[in-house]
Amino acid sequence: MQASDPSSSVPATPEAEAVRVALTGRRVDRLRIATRALGRLVRDPEDTSQVFVLYVALNAEAFPAVLSKFLAQPEGPALMRDKPAIDSSSVDFAALAALPSTTLGGAFARHLQRNGLSPDVFQRPPGAPPEAAYLAQRLRQSHDLWHVVTGYGTDVIDELALQAFTYAQIRAPGPLVVSLAGALRWGITNPGVLRRVLEGYRRGQKAKPMSALRWEAHWSDNLDMLRQSLGVLPARVAAMS
Repeated sequence: MQASDPSSSVPATPEAEAVRVALTGRRVDRLRIATRALGRLVRDPEDTSQVFVLYVALNAEAFPAVLSKFLAQPEGPALMRDKPAIDSSSVDFAALAALPSTTLGGAFARHLQRNGLSPDVFQRPPGAPPEAAYLAQRLRQSHDLWHVVTGYGTDVIDELALQAFTYAQIRAPGPLVVSLAGALRWGITNPGVLRRVLEGYRRGQKAKPMSALRWEAHWSDNLDMLRQSLGVLPARVAAMS
């Protein structure tokens, strides 16, 4: 990830600082920020802002490869050109909620409502180059759609499995570190966590690339049929002991 002129007007936030260091800092500085964010995330899995900080710090060097994978998918170039957002300024979530629960849009709206979530919190990171900023926004705003399609819930174990699925899809180190660190942390008391994480990775390998899917064109699609076209079966419900 490179930029010649990071904006001096960017507000001083942890996300902006992570972007600044990713753009201009040394590898040791990125590792320092990543380690701090990972420690905070392990202590408080609900502090999801640390996931972004961790991702920016770890994924900086991998960005060209991740972008290439995105642009190599059929809809990638058009998405990067149009830069559509999945938030309340661009998507009618009330209309999605009126769709049957068996559709992608209906299931997505219910997932957000059930878990008190909003994609509006995921905007383009301040200070990043346009392509990097949009790719980060798109992946973050698509995260809950990946929950819906994979069938993973929002509890810690399923989140770790989805991170492993994501790593298999985009091959950036951030989700790999989150899934492995989480498996080590919670696997102490729950030996099924590592199995779940490995399952997520294998499912991500088998699925068709999803990072550059234009989800907006599939709101009315039957969810099971969409899963079938993507090579994604819904996650099995497993009792973790």
